[in-house]
Amino acid sequence: MQSKLVKSRIDTRRREKKAQTELVVKASKVEETSYLELEEDLLSDGDRRRKLAAALVMIGSIMGILSGTLILQGNPASLLDLDIFNDTNKEDLHGLVLDQSGDALENVTIELIDIESGSAIDEALSDENGRYVIDDVLVRNYELHVSKAGYGKVILTFKPEPIGISPITLIEGGEDRTENELSETEGWSLEAAVALATVEGIFTISCALVGVHASFEIRRKKNYRRTQFFCWIGLFSRGLIIFGPALILLGMILIMLNKEDFENESIAEAT
Repeated sequence: MQSKLVKSRIDTRRREKKAQTELVVKASKVEETSYLELEEDLLSDGDRRRKLAAALVMIGSIMGILSGTLILQGNPASLLDLDIFNDTNKEDLHGLVLDQSGDALENVTIELIDIESGSAIDEALSDENGRYVIDDVLVRNYELHVSKAGYGKVILTFKPEPIGISPITLIEGGEDRTENELSETEGWSLEAAVALATVEGIFTISCALVGVHASFEIRRKKNYRRTQFFCWIGLFSRGLIIFGPALILLGMILIMLNKEDFENESIAEAT
C-alpha cells in the first residue's frame, strides 16, 4: 500500500514537470512568432515610412519658412547705423608720384577735393621719394588734383582704401588728364542690396510652401513623380542653411523606397 502511494506521488511530479516544460516551449514559440510578425510588419509597413517622410519634409519646409521670414525681417535702418555704411571710417591717404621715366617727383602739389562742393579739403607735397601722405581722410568719393609746374595736371577720382592709391605718373609738357580709380562695384547701393534680400526671402518662402504641399502629396500617395518634384523644389528653401534640405532629402529617399505605393506607379506596374 505504501509503495503504491509513493509511486503515485512520483507519477504526479513527472506529470507536473512535463506540463511545465510544454508550457515553457509553447510560450517561447509564441514569443518567437510574435517577434517575427512584428519585424515583418515593420519591414513591410509602407504607411509608416511614408508618414515619417511626410513629417520630415514638413519640418524641413517649416525651417525654410522661418529662414525666409528672418531674411525679410532684416531692417535697412539698422544696417544704415553700421560703420560700413557711415562716413565715420577714416583712412590715411598715401601714394607715389612718378615722371615718365619712373623716377620719383619731389614737391608735387597734392590737393584733396570734395566732389560735391569742389572745395579743397586738404593738401600735401610729395617728398624726395615722390611719396605723399594725408592723414585721417573720411572714406567716401573724392578728387585728387596732382600738379607740378611744367607737367600736365592729373585729376584722379577715387575712394580711400587701406592699400593706398596707385602710383600717379605726370607727363612733362603734357596735357591735363582725368583718371578714375573707383571700383566697378561702386554703383552697388544699399537699396539694391535690400531689394535683393527681399527677392531672396520671397523665393525662400515660396519654395518652402511648395515643400509643405509636397508633404500633403506624400500622404495622398497619388502621383510619385509630381511628389518628388515638389520635394525637389522644397530643397531650395534652405531652412537653417543645410538642416532643412537634409530632412527633405531624407524624406525623398524614404518615399523612393515606397514608390510602388503611389497610385500611378501601381497602375503602371499592373499594366
